[in-house]
Amino acid sequence: MGDSKSLYSKVSRFYIDNTILESEIDQQRYLHSKEREKKYNDVWCSQKVNLNEIVAHFCPECKRYTDGVKYVFEGERYAVKTDMASGYLRIYDKKLKRFVKLNHEVGNRDETHFKILRREEM
Repeated sequence: MGDSKSLYSKVSRFYIDNTILESEIDQQRYLHSKEREKKYNDVWCSQKVNLNEIVAHFCPECKRYTDGVKYVFEGERYAVKTDMASGYLRIYDKKLKRFVKLNHEVGNRDETHFKILRREEM
């Protein structure tokens, strides 16, 4: 798989520097993401994760693609959905059709948002 964090960082930087400047829809997505970050960041920061470890654990063999403001690592059962504007992720269990906690159990919104560690925090 390689270094998921480096790939995510590169794609996020391109999204912020280029994509949102070219699309009104992406500008709205970006602003909405930043509003969510402002509102919930204290809760998300209480659960910081290493993106490389999360992808290796939940979807080691996966396809990668952008979906609006999200960059997705999608494996057979799980999809790790990262937010390119706000630096958080959620883990989606495709079998259960729900977001899950790190222990694979279904959780509420606060329990299923994880702040992605910055490179210097890893």
